[in-house]
Amino acid sequence: MKETLVRFLSLAPLNDHPMVYWGLATVWLAMVLNCIASLRTQSISLSARWFWFLLILLLPIVGMCGYLLRCIGKSDYSFLKFVLGPPRTIQKSLVK
Repeated sequence: MKETLVRFLSLAPLNDHPMVYWGLATVWLAMVLNCIASLRTQSISLSARWFWFLLILLLPIVGMCGYLLRCIGKSDYSFLKFVLGPPRTIQKSLVK
């Protein structure tokens, strides 16, 4: 297993197959397109939308990470009450 991992991460000739690069390019393109599709659904101003669009296209790693942090900061966490249950103070009052 260790040898397989080292061979995968190294520049061994066994890894120098075009399908590996086509697969990585496909995954990368899917990530960028997903980020742009998500950006189109946001209710932000047109100038902010163009800013994020250009940032994602020109600096993909920085743009996607920044957009991820923006989405996490602006998201609605009300869905967590269904996942985590009611707060402990409410649970204690319901038991009494």
